[in-house]
Amino acid sequence: MHLRDILVVLHGANAGERRLAITLGLARQHGARVTGFCPLDLMSTAPSALEVVGYAAAMINAQAALQPSRMAEAAEQAEVVFRDGLTQAGLTGTWLTGNGRPHETLVRLAHHADLVVLGQPEPESPSFARIGELIEHLLLHAGRPLLLVPYAGTFDRIGSQVLIGWTETREAARAVHDALPLLAGAERVTALTILEGREAQTDDEPPAAELARHLQRHGIKAVAARTVTDGIADADALLSYACDIGVDLLVMGGYGHSPLRERMLGGVTRSLLRHMTVPVLMSH
Repeated sequence: MHLRDILVVLHGANAGERRLAITLGLARQHGARVTGFCPLDLMSTAPSALEVVGYAAAMINAQAALQPSRMAEAAEQAEVVFRDGLTQAGLTGTWLTGNGRPHETLVRLAHHADLVVLGQPEPESPSFARIGELIEHLLLHAGRPLLLVPYAGTFDRIGSQVLIGWTETREAARAVHDALPLLAGAERVTALTILEGREAQTDDEPPAAELARHLQRHGIKAVAARTVTDGIADADALLSYACDIGVDLLVMGGYGHSPLRERMLGGVTRSLLRHMTVPVLMSH
């Protein structure tokens, strides 16, 4: 199974050069076509609502007047980097830009892609909330897996050492099967179940053992494991385990907790979005 169409969303500092490099690497590996999309609204350097406090009105208005030209210039620079990357990698692709709220445009584009690559928003960025909202919208409505790339760190390759955050849920099962093209070439895939103290007091095989056997039947080098939270949050337990065994990709389902929050991401998902240290593939 191969990826044939990859959509990468380029925005923010340096127009997402880190996530573009990962995208091009995957495209070379799978022989995929790449679509680059630049949401002009997320190229904005305008102050957020919190930053506006204390600004003189004249200063705010002057900065706002410069935004369209700054965003256009940033998008042009991003396009140059994108096209140069395609040429150097010997790949084909398409460049698109969008004005205003990009959510529905990206949902439509995602419907014709095998994978959507986005960047983790920088926690201190004025665009953090908007990018988080966009990721949430795509996760819930695009019907495609999202590959989220940390804003910091170097990732020469992803999918060599993989950790699956496994729960017996629809979302987790969807994420695992969406990740199969990336798992196929992995040197090691660990399917991890996070347990609380009492649940862990058993000699039975790990809860993800059957999943590991299923992946093995696909020719994937998979093992099952479990860990105990010891009172720490599940997201912290996942990231700690990922660090301990040295993974370059985390696979998990994104989910909601209750009808009152059916359109919101689960707490683990939100925490990982803020604190992720390795690329994360999510599906819903």
